[in-house]
Amino acid sequence: MDVQALEIDQVTVRFRDGEGWTYALRDVSLTVAPGEFLAVTGPSGSGKSTLLAVAGLLLTPTEGTVRLAGREVGGATAKTRTDLRRSDIGFVFQQPHLLGSLTALEQLQMVARLDGDRSAATTQHAKDLLEQVGLGSVMHKRPSTLSGGQRQRVGIARALMGDPELLLVDEPTSALDHERGVAIVDLLRTLTHERGLGTLVVTHDLGTLGSDDEVIRLVDGKLAVEEPVD
Repeated sequence: MDVQALEIDQVTVRFRDGEGWTYALRDVSLTVAPGEFLAVTGPSGSGKSTLLAVAGLLLTPTEGTVRLAGREVGGATAKTRTDLRRSDIGFVFQQPHLLGSLTALEQLQMVARLDGDRSAATTQHAKDLLEQVGLGSVMHKRPSTLSGGQRQRVGIARALMGDPELLLVDEPTSALDHERGVAIVDLLRTLTHERGLGTLVVTHDLGTLGSDDEVIRLVDGKLAVEEPVD
């Protein structure tokens, strides 16, 4: 049996609401294989953010199972979950939240230095990643001199510093125009295939997706399969 980057099996997340319950997710199951690019869409409040939190080991589901690279993580300790987030999961956010005083290269180096790694090999790895996302010529520039698309590319490269098996992406095009948004999604798709990542992307902008992309839709915490985008 092939090991999946992510398996979410019959997951339910509910919260106490007075004398009843509010459901954020209801019996959701999905898998993301290595090299697979999976997009999740749905209206506001449909459970997309909760799904990412469960996948990113930030939230333990009320019911169901979560497996990361074949490992069941529901009963993992807080420290183990933190370690797995740092080693196996890369996060790309709506806003890259870059530090204004650091260059693009230093943003990536900082990730390694938080783990105590200041080696030349790590610096070269950061440079290689910036080259791969198209920022080789601006790696020594600070965020204020970069475009919105370039800043998002720094965030993507930063998420790959730990060589994760799973990439979780939250509305990566929300602050970009259509052309730059399409370019960012194209980049994420390319990296997914080239690096063998399992990539789960939450997006409201179906116009940035390709006709061959797999899209699933959440409505009121429940999952339905969408037709491919035209």
